Amino acid sequence: MAMEKATALLKGLPSSKVHTSLSAAVSAANSSEEGKCWAALQLGSSTLSEVQTALQQGSKHLAVLLVATQKPVSQLEVLRAMEYGGVYVAAGDLESSGSLLKEAAGYMEGPAFVLVAPAETIKGDENWTSFTYDPRKEDKGLPAFSTDSVRVRQEIQGFLSRESLLTLIAKKSLPSATAADGGDAAALSEGLAAASKTVTILYSSDTGHAEECAKAVARQCRNGGFASSAVRCGTMDSFDVAALASEPLVVFCVATAGKGEFCGNGRNMFGKLQERSDLSLSDLKYCIFGLGDSHYWGKGTEESKFNFAKPARDLDDLLEKMGAQRMMPTGFGDDQDTDQYHTGFAEWKGQLFSRLGVDKADAAGGGDDGPVKTDEQIKVETKQLRGSMKESLDDVTTGQIPFQDTKLIKSHGSYQQDDRDLREERQKMGVENAFSFMIRIRLPGGFCTAEQWIAMDDICQNFANGTLKITTRQTWQVHGVLKRNVKATMRAMNKACMDTLAACGDVCRNVLCTSRPDVCSKELHAEILHYTYEIHDHCLPRSGAYHEIFLMQGPEMAEKIQIMGSLPVEEEPLYGLTYLPRKFKVAVAIPPSNDVDLFAHCAGFIAIIQNGKLLGFNVAVGGGLGFTHNNQKTHPRLADVIGFCKPGDAKYVCECILTVARDFGDRTGRKHARVKYTV
Repeated sequence: MAMEKATALLKGLPSSKVHTSLSAAVSAANSSEEGKCWAALQLGSSTLSEVQTALQQGSKHLAVLLVATQKPVSQLEVLRAMEYGGVYVAAGDLESSGSLLKEAAGYMEGPAFVLVAPAETIKGDENWTSFTYDPRKEDKGLPAFSTDSVRVRQEIQGFLSRESLLTLIAKKSLPSATAADGGDAAALSEGLAAASKTVTILYSSDTGHAEECAKAVARQCRNGGFASSAVRCGTMDSFDVAALASEPLVVFCVATAGKGEFCGNGRNMFGKLQERSDLSLSDLKYCIFGLGDSHYWGKGTEESKFNFAKPARDLDDLLEKMGAQRMMPTGFGDDQDTDQYHTGFAEWKGQLFSRLGVDKADAAGGGDDGPVKTDEQIKVETKQLRGSMKESLDDVTTGQIPFQDTKLIKSHGSYQQDDRDLREERQKMGVENAFSFMIRIRLPGGFCTAEQWIAMDDICQNFANGTLKITTRQTWQVHGVLKRNVKATMRAMNKACMDTLAACGDVCRNVLCTSRPDVCSKELHAEILHYTYEIHDHCLPRSGAYHEIFLMQGPEMAEKIQIMGSLPVEEEPLYGLTYLPRKFKVAVAIPPSNDVDLFAHCAGFIAIIQNGKLLGFNVAVGGGLGFTHNNQKTHPRLADVIGFCKPGDAKYVCECILTVARDFGDRTGRKHARVKYTV
């Protein structure tokens, strides 16, 4: 009876076609050019999953009417449809649903989803909530979610309190059963209005610092109650300038390039803004954080003063001239501060988070950019480099892995990368970056067989972008490996008797050895290469994470998980829980050749040869040529020769140097964490 009444109501709607199956309605909607193609269905668990799939794929001509005929009526799934974006959602009693259905039929910006229940089904359910969610109202600055009820059922309240499109409502005072009716309505209205809030964070960055700041703001907003769909973060150039006029709030993080210029991914937007003198931004609220170096053109010079964070100041002036409202004073991060730009950013973001009402949120709560944790925290909390990598590599819904796992995978010889040339285009399309992985082989002394060379050539053709790169540290790496192929690539390397363990990360990296065959006899070279392998193998991590994540599969993996589940995680005798503060590089040189650049390494071993025999090694410590521009704490340094050791003791000497770095290295600043600063 209820289904017949619902179908009759639909047939009375203008430009509407009614179908009794979802598949028929979807097919008709995909070929329709006007009106709505309705699917009139009875509410059931199997129906819901099919409806959710159809709505997410969503033709604007599709509409679904679900009729609930059994108690209790769940409104949870119809609420969830609001997360898909652009879907009109409503719930009401069947007898008075005519106007509600008419409004849904006229909604042509996307699919429509309506839940109705006969009066007898919801009779006695005082918490039944009739409501509408119309995304068009957001464009007019009105609450998208509205209801006439002064009470919100517990089921909906639970939904709103989770990370969903309406999380902000849960932050307000939701109506309680004992509160006065007037107070209930006012509180609900306030919460619903807040739910329509959005924040857009735009950045212009070359080095990634401004991008890092922007993503930190985005994370805090999500963790503080803003719905994930209401927080947008991207480059300035990926944003349509004309759309600024309809934005309620935009946060800019702007770095400085060259002589007070915009970075490459923000220059176009600023230029377009300058050309749009007709564009009124009177409804826009904004704030800006600028990054620069006050000594870039010389300490105390007028040129440095003029160009410091100039793009941020120019943008501020332009937005003000166009009528935009500055929400708070512009903040500045100076590379000359003790903690570089972080000093200014910490002060500025504190004010911003307070104004947005997200200052009490847990910054490590996650979000799609991953938790804000230091490298040291990540290493401690991830069970000897395991983290969630196995699960994230198996996740086929995205081409990337979470922030935390991008740190861990380095210790397993890989980096997550993306195609920079495609970033802007893909951001405009609303899709994620073109992610792929670099994978680097562990090859002590640069020694390999002909069979391994052929195997690597096959691997880079089958799994990577076809290019096999030889690195400056005597090994290979391949690029362009898609996430779904990472494990297969690792297994193919393992089959050729190679692996990637400790090829990157805060561990002892690939140990170099002089490769010139003419510096000594073949036998002596083989002996020195043997001790190179000893040093390398002695300093390898002992965690079984590499084999569990990349090599083991099937019943073998299940058995391993069962064993590891009943025993403590294995210990790392050299590295402990936190591994090293930074990478540790070692080289072995055979005089007179220094092709390994021994004095630029954390630890170096110079072969001492007399009468064709290896007597031992002179030991050098504390080298490294890297430094950070304008950061006076960092500097290049040549290693010092500190003593001599016998060949068999070289691995133990290397262990001693490594453990000094482990125990006394600077773990508060990664730019100051290499062995050269410790010694």
